[in-house]
Amino acid sequence: MVGWALVVVLAAACGVPKDGHPRPIEAQNVPFDLLAPTGASSTTTMPPATASRQVTIFLADADGHLVAVKRDVEAPSTLKKALTALLAGPSADEAGLHTAITSDTKLLHLRGPVDGLVTLDLSRQLLDVTGRQQILALAQVVYTATGYPGVDRVLFQFNGASREVPNGEGTLTSTPLGRLSYRGLVTG
Repeated sequence: MVGWALVVVLAAACGVPKDGHPRPIEAQNVPFDLLAPTGASSTTTMPPATASRQVTIFLADADGHLVAVKRDVEAPSTLKKALTALLAGPSADEAGLHTAITSDTKLLHLRGPVDGLVTLDLSRQLLDVTGRQQILALAQVVYTATGYPGVDRVLFQFNGASREVPNGEGTLTSTPLGRLSYRGLVTG
Protein backbone atom coordinates (compact mmCIF):
# COMPACT_ATOMS: atom_id res chain seq x y z
CA MET A 1 0.00 0.00 0.00
CA VAL A 2 2.83 2.34 0.90
CA GLY A 3 4.41 1.45 -2.44
CA TRP A 4 1.37 2.63 -4.35
CA ALA A 5 1.28 5.89 -2.46
CA LEU A 6 4.94 6.46 -3.33
CA VAL A 7 4.21 5.76 -7.04
CA VAL A 8 1.32 8.25 -7.03
CA VAL A 9 3.44 10.95 -5.38
CA LEU A 10 6.32 10.41 -7.82
CA ALA A 11 3.95 10.43 -10.84
CA ALA A 12 2.41 13.72 -9.70
CA ALA A 13 5.86 15.24 -9.33
CA CYS A 14 6.62 14.49 -12.98
CA GLY A 15 3.53 16.32 -14.29
CA VAL A 16 3.12 19.77 -15.81
CA PRO A 17 4.27 22.51 -13.46
CA LYS A 18 1.51 24.73 -12.07
CA ASP A 19 3.13 28.13 -12.45
CA GLY A 20 0.03 29.82 -13.98
CA HIS A 21 1.99 31.64 -16.69
CA PRO A 22 2.05 30.80 -20.38
CA ARG A 23 5.42 29.83 -21.73
CA PRO A 24 6.49 29.86 -25.38
CA ILE A 25 7.28 26.57 -27.02
CA GLU A 26 10.07 26.49 -29.53
CA ALA A 27 8.93 25.61 -33.05
CA GLN A 28 11.05 22.45 -33.20
CA ASN A 29 9.14 21.09 -30.18
CA VAL A 30 5.68 21.62 -31.74
CA PRO A 31 4.23 18.80 -33.89
CA PHE A 32 4.48 19.77 -37.56
CA ASP A 33 0.76 19.46 -38.34
CA LEU A 34 -0.01 21.99 -35.60
CA LEU A 35 2.34 24.54 -37.16
CA ALA A 36 0.96 24.29 -40.70
CA PRO A 37 -2.46 22.64 -40.84
CA THR A 38 -3.49 21.45 -44.28
CA GLY A 39 -6.34 19.60 -45.93
CA ALA A 40 -9.50 18.70 -44.06
CA SER A 41 -7.89 19.26 -40.66
CA SER A 42 -7.34 22.98 -41.31
CA THR A 43 -9.87 25.44 -40.04
CA THR A 44 -11.20 28.23 -42.20
CA THR A 45 -12.73 31.40 -40.90
CA MET A 46 -15.91 32.08 -42.83
CA PRO A 47 -17.04 35.65 -43.27
CA PRO A 48 -20.30 36.36 -41.48
CA ALA A 49 -23.36 35.89 -43.64
CA THR A 50 -24.69 39.22 -44.86
CA ALA A 51 -28.20 39.94 -43.80
CA SER A 52 -30.66 40.85 -46.48
CA ARG A 53 -33.76 42.98 -46.43
CA GLN A 54 -36.63 43.31 -48.84
CA VAL A 55 -37.44 46.37 -50.89
CA THR A 56 -40.41 46.88 -53.17
CA ILE A 57 -39.85 47.76 -56.80
CA PHE A 58 -42.41 48.21 -59.56
CA LEU A 59 -42.34 46.31 -62.82
CA ALA A 60 -44.99 46.14 -65.54
CA ASP A 61 -47.33 43.34 -66.54
CA ALA A 62 -48.29 42.48 -70.11
CA ASP A 63 -51.05 45.13 -70.06
CA GLY A 64 -48.64 47.90 -69.03
CA HIS A 65 -49.89 48.11 -65.44
CA LEU A 66 -47.52 48.50 -62.51
CA VAL A 67 -46.94 45.46 -60.32
CA ALA A 68 -45.23 45.56 -56.91
CA VAL A 69 -42.38 43.07 -56.62
CA LYS A 70 -40.30 42.26 -53.53
CA ARG A 71 -36.53 42.10 -53.97
CA ASP A 72 -33.83 41.10 -51.53
CA VAL A 73 -31.01 43.60 -51.07
CA GLU A 74 -28.08 43.61 -48.69
CA ALA A 75 -29.03 45.18 -45.35
CA PRO A 76 -29.71 47.90 -44.63
CA SER A 77 -32.35 48.55 -47.26
CA THR A 78 -32.03 52.03 -48.73
CA LEU A 79 -33.74 53.98 -51.46
CA LYS A 80 -30.57 53.77 -53.55
CA LYS A 81 -30.56 49.97 -53.27
CA ALA A 82 -34.25 49.81 -54.21
CA LEU A 83 -33.65 51.97 -57.30
CA THR A 84 -30.59 49.93 -58.24
CA ALA A 85 -32.70 46.76 -57.99
CA LEU A 86 -35.33 48.39 -60.21
CA LEU A 87 -32.76 49.39 -62.83
CA ALA A 88 -31.50 45.78 -62.93
CA GLY A 89 -34.80 44.78 -64.54
CA PRO A 90 -36.84 41.64 -63.97
CA SER A 91 -35.15 38.54 -62.59
CA ALA A 92 -35.57 35.07 -64.07
CA ASP A 93 -38.27 34.17 -61.54
CA GLU A 94 -40.37 37.24 -62.44
CA ALA A 95 -41.68 35.71 -65.65
CA GLY A 96 -44.49 37.66 -67.27
CA LEU A 97 -43.20 40.99 -65.97
CA HIS A 98 -41.06 43.50 -67.83
CA THR A 99 -39.59 46.95 -67.48
CA ALA A 100 -39.85 49.97 -69.75
CA ILE A 101 -36.53 51.25 -68.40
CA THR A 102 -33.62 50.69 -70.79
CA SER A 103 -30.96 48.33 -69.46
CA ASP A 104 -28.21 50.94 -69.70
CA THR A 105 -30.01 53.51 -67.50
CA LYS A 106 -27.93 54.38 -64.43
CA LEU A 107 -28.67 56.18 -61.19
CA LEU A 108 -26.12 59.01 -61.14
CA HIS A 109 -27.12 60.83 -57.96
CA LEU A 110 -29.81 60.88 -55.33
CA ARG A 111 -30.61 63.80 -53.02
CA GLY A 112 -33.09 63.66 -50.19
CA PRO A 113 -35.60 62.94 -49.08
CA VAL A 114 -36.21 66.45 -47.80
CA ASP A 115 -39.79 67.25 -46.84
CA GLY A 116 -40.98 64.24 -48.83
CA LEU A 117 -39.05 65.20 -51.98
CA VAL A 118 -36.24 63.18 -53.49
CA THR A 119 -34.26 64.40 -56.50
CA LEU A 120 -33.04 61.65 -58.81
CA ASP A 121 -30.34 62.26 -61.37
CA LEU A 122 -30.52 59.45 -63.92
CA SER A 123 -28.55 58.87 -67.08
CA ARG A 124 -30.24 60.16 -70.21
CA GLN A 125 -30.78 56.58 -71.43
CA LEU A 126 -34.06 56.53 -69.50
CA LEU A 127 -35.32 58.98 -72.11
CA ASP A 128 -34.36 56.69 -75.02
CA VAL A 129 -37.84 55.17 -74.81
CA THR A 130 -40.69 57.37 -75.98
CA GLY A 131 -44.43 57.73 -75.71
CA ARG A 132 -46.31 55.32 -73.47
CA GLN A 133 -43.11 53.37 -72.66
CA GLN A 134 -41.43 56.52 -71.33
CA ILE A 135 -44.45 57.26 -69.14
CA LEU A 136 -44.35 53.68 -67.84
CA ALA A 137 -40.59 53.91 -67.16
CA LEU A 138 -41.03 57.15 -65.19
CA ALA A 139 -43.97 55.64 -63.29
CA GLN A 140 -41.84 52.64 -62.31
CA VAL A 141 -39.23 54.98 -60.84
CA VAL A 142 -41.81 57.18 -59.07
CA TYR A 143 -43.68 54.25 -57.53
CA THR A 144 -40.45 52.55 -56.42
CA ALA A 145 -39.08 55.77 -54.88
CA THR A 146 -42.33 56.75 -53.18
CA GLY A 147 -42.58 53.30 -51.65
CA TYR A 148 -39.62 54.26 -49.51
CA PRO A 149 -40.42 55.86 -46.12
CA GLY A 150 -40.38 59.65 -46.18
CA VAL A 151 -40.68 59.98 -49.96
CA ASP A 152 -43.89 61.15 -51.63
CA ARG A 153 -42.55 63.13 -54.63
CA VAL A 154 -39.76 62.70 -57.17
CA LEU A 155 -37.98 65.44 -59.11
CA PHE A 156 -36.19 64.14 -62.19
CA GLN A 157 -32.84 65.25 -63.56
CA PHE A 158 -30.91 63.66 -66.41
CA ASN A 159 -27.13 63.85 -66.55
CA GLY A 160 -27.28 66.69 -64.02
CA ALA A 161 -29.81 68.87 -65.85
CA SER A 162 -33.49 69.42 -65.09
CA ARG A 163 -35.78 68.39 -67.89
CA GLU A 164 -39.50 68.16 -68.44
CA VAL A 165 -40.96 64.66 -68.32
CA PRO A 166 -44.46 63.40 -69.07
CA ASN A 167 -46.90 62.65 -66.29
CA GLY A 168 -49.44 59.84 -66.63
CA GLU A 169 -51.60 61.94 -68.97
CA GLY A 170 -48.62 62.70 -71.23
CA THR A 171 -48.41 66.35 -70.18
CA LEU A 172 -44.80 67.55 -69.88
CA THR A 173 -43.82 68.99 -66.52
CA SER A 174 -40.68 69.93 -64.61
CA THR A 175 -42.45 69.77 -61.23
CA PRO A 176 -42.04 66.90 -58.77
CA LEU A 177 -44.20 63.86 -59.50
CA GLY A 178 -45.94 61.51 -57.09
CA ARG A 179 -48.07 58.39 -57.30
CA LEU A 180 -51.16 60.40 -58.22
CA SER A 181 -49.33 61.58 -61.34
CA TYR A 182 -49.41 57.99 -62.66
CA ARG A 183 -52.52 56.59 -60.96
CA GLY A 184 -53.92 55.34 -64.29
CA LEU A 185 -51.11 52.76 -64.50
CA VAL A 186 -52.17 50.79 -61.43
CA THR A 187 -55.05 48.37 -61.22
CA GLY A 188 -57.51 48.21 -58.37
